[in-house]
Amino acid sequence: MLIEIFTDYTCPFCYIAKQRLKLALAKVELKQKVEIVYVSYEINPTIDKENKKKYIEFLEETMSQVKATSFMEELTEHAKEVGLTYNFDRMIVANTSDAHRLAKWVNEQGKEEQYTEILMHGYFVEGRNLSDHIYLLEVIDSLELSKTKAKEVLESNTYQQQIDLDKYAAQQIGVTSAPFFVFNNRLGIRGAEPEEVFIRTIKQASGEYSQ
Repeated sequence: MLIEIFTDYTCPFCYIAKQRLKLALAKVELKQKVEIVYVSYEINPTIDKENKKKYIEFLEETMSQVKATSFMEELTEHAKEVGLTYNFDRMIVANTSDAHRLAKWVNEQGKEEQYTEILMHGYFVEGRNLSDHIYLLEVIDSLELSKTKAKEVLESNTYQQQIDLDKYAAQQIGVTSAPFFVFNNRLGIRGAEPEEVFIRTIKQASGEYSQ
């Protein structure tokens, strides 16, 4: 089964949904191999890469303080449901374009799943700045990949064409927000739906669904 995930490392719903998919897959005994493909979908592409603004400040600029507090409390509860701890006071709004380009190279090395998990945990739990090349290179080192090659990717425009193709793919199928999941090119899930929805969709896409 092919599962394509339109996602961004700084999208709070994306990490929750990623965990729900993982839990759902563990409960469905599929007879076929599952291939997960991450498709880049930047949620803050216009953010300056030198930005150091706190996530809380960013939220309060786009909505009232009351709504921002309520929003974070709701996300915190959803995160806890899937075993995650969100530390909003540590989060920094980041431009993830370089992180996404680097992911294309990491994918060629067969370690994009680990890379994605580390970046999301780093952002939501540890408050790491995903625009920071030093941090991204630390992640590469932890994956035992070439920091020299990764630095070349970060300091160039390499893989930008693949990022542009991801944007085009999103436009073609009408993806307007992250996360968005596509199962076997025919069924989709928008947002961080309940685990039961993922289970049902996985079964439907695999042809193993029964009422």
